[in-house]
Amino acid sequence: MKKMSLVALVLVVLMLFAACAPAPAASSEPAASSEPSQSAAAEPSEEPSSAAPSESAAAGASDNPNAADFEYVEADYIKDGVFDINSYYNPLGVECNVTIREDGGVVRVKDEMTTEIPKAKEKFKIGFSVYYTIDEVGAMILDTMKKAAETAGVELLVNDANYEQSAQDQAIEQWIEQGVDGVILAPCDFAGVKGSLDALEKAGIPVVSMNPPLAGNVDSVIMIDCIEEGQMAAQALIDALKADGKEIKGKVVYQSLPFVHPNAATRTKGFKDSFAEYPDVEFIELTGTSPEEHYTAFEGALLANPDMIGAWGLYSAATVGMINAKKAAKSDVLLTSIDNDKPILAGIKDGSVLGSACYSGITSANWCMIQMVNILNGVEDIPAAIFYENQFVDASNVDAMFDHYYPASTVTLDEYMSGKTE
Repeated sequence: MKKMSLVALVLVVLMLFAACAPAPAASSEPAASSEPSQSAAAEPSEEPSSAAPSESAAAGASDNPNAADFEYVEADYIKDGVFDINSYYNPLGVECNVTIREDGGVVRVKDEMTTEIPKAKEKFKIGFSVYYTIDEVGAMILDTMKKAAETAGVELLVNDANYEQSAQDQAIEQWIEQGVDGVILAPCDFAGVKGSLDALEKAGIPVVSMNPPLAGNVDSVIMIDCIEEGQMAAQALIDALKADGKEIKGKVVYQSLPFVHPNAATRTKGFKDSFAEYPDVEFIELTGTSPEEHYTAFEGALLANPDMIGAWGLYSAATVGMINAKKAAKSDVLLTSIDNDKPILAGIKDGSVLGSACYSGITSANWCMIQMVNILNGVEDIPAAIFYENQFVDASNVDAMFDHYYPASTVTLDEYMSGKTE
């Protein structure tokens, strides 16, 4: 992105001539691209670009060995490859003050990779701090990161912060003293991580963040389209209510986190905005950090709101607690979800959950390692952000998606539900 080749220049000139021709009718499907766009960003619209970014036209060649897996996107908050993440989050009600140093555009990737994890040019030492590994997604991320490090030929130092920002800070301080070559982190406190990010920047150590921080600077971020996830979960509930012939009117309980988390804020926006046509829906928010806390909260909500028309678990611990409370109360309230933990997939199979917007912990971990190794290897075309894939799982595809998200499992979903262990 930093230098335009002669071929790219010719393409741009041709694009300028093409701009004089009448514009084709707009398509509902974005056009795929294997290369980043060098065109100027469109004028900002009055409404924030909260929808998924559209894929952009191609221009220029890439030295990135993984470019074949990229679908470059364009949006108001991307200009000349720079991702203004503040303009992405702030209109959504999420206060963000972050600079992403890489300027290689924004891309989407599928779960199925066509390229390989690059080999490190030397035995780099990389620190990885994960927010926690209590849930299956966190544990899978850590396991995948270890395997990716082995494949890349790097030394991986691991910190499980258990949602304690102070523990994450201490690990990063030690890594700076040890002279690590790079740090991959999944922030615990999205604003509180700024001190560690400032220290890493001062030390000249590159950072790839799994989920963007809300303060401090990083080289690149690996993230999911959380608005899309909220929309998926809401649409499943709306469709189920319509299929049952029920009026979309009344109380919808959703359970979230008790602290600021950009994924929670954007998932909530996507979910609530999907009910814009139904003004008589009342949302009730409950919070917690463990399945037990969410069980207690939903148990009380079921008693206090017998007219509840639906419920939503914003993340795995919420949904697991809600499933258990629903079963204990013998409730038939419609429940939808985000995340792909095994109890959630089992809930979809047994009918306790309508469906869940899911993403792969394997994909996110692999791309974090890919980004870091490419940065350390001196690759120039590094995407500023990578959005990895969301897929909706319901009764029609849950068995196949169990195998997709748990490829190393020695049991099927039916066997898991019968109590068989790995």
